[in-house]
Amino acid sequence: MRTKCIFMLLALLVVFMSGCIDQKKQIILDGPGNISNYEFEVFLDEWDNKIPANTTTYYILEDKTEVQVVSIVINSSKLEIIPPDSLGGSSNEDPIKNFVLLAEPANETVASSSTFMRLSNSSNVSALNYTLTQEIAQNMKVINLEFEEPVTGFIAYTLNIPGTQSFAFMKPDSEFIRVVLPKGFITGNRIFGIARPDSYDTSFDEEGRQTLLWISSKMGEREEAIQVKYYAESAPMYFFAAIVALLFGVVMVLSRYSRSKKELESVRGIFELEKEYEKKGRRKK
Repeated sequence: MRTKCIFMLLALLVVFMSGCIDQKKQIILDGPGNISNYEFEVFLDEWDNKIPANTTTYYILEDKTEVQVVSIVINSSKLEIIPPDSLGGSSNEDPIKNFVLLAEPANETVASSSTFMRLSNSSNVSALNYTLTQEIAQNMKVINLEFEEPVTGFIAYTLNIPGTQSFAFMKPDSEFIRVVLPKGFITGNRIFGIARPDSYDTSFDEEGRQTLLWISSKMGEREEAIQVKYYAESAPMYFFAAIVALLFGVVMVLSRYSRSKKELESVRGIFELEKEYEKKGRRKK
């Protein structure tokens, strides 16, 4: 009996260990991504003498099925990536793609605006050793990017997102968080869609794209997720036009109903007069 219990415990331990091993796997990329696909904007911390700061920018593409993520990292050896579809622990064959690394060892470079400008104009990806692993933690898919030593520079990659006009993601480990909406789309109307939590700043770039900014240190501890519901810039105008057309139609129907009612009342009055004449005629006879 004792031997049987020990055997069952060992079997359960083996099953548990194999489950843990399956939860974490290494991601092997086909090769370096295409640098020209990304925008490497040198975002400066205007609240701290205009120097680069840890920043994560999400560029939602026009087809609304992919988002390009560009991170500015300073003296960092690990980056945690939580894809937008991570809730529920779903696992795609290609959780991350078009990976581009423009960075240098942190101990060999200075985190200045000139350094990032030079890296943003580079035509070759950096030859730094790194590992990409995917695991399921607390029912969420997490991708861990780890370097052999701290680095400073740009990290860019592309993630799949649901093809809807709502973008939600877990707050990344960055001081500044930015979301750039597709051209022709905006947010901020409570009827059509807003951002939660409220962004710290909203602006438009040179291409006319609306850009939302959050500052991690100014967000509450409970604000772990950010959601942006956006809509076509012309949507409120078309909605207002539809309301006006609907009201005009209602007025027309009520006006026609009023005219028809008056006509019916006139006909009924004539009919009653005819009946009165008939009654008088019968009395005379």
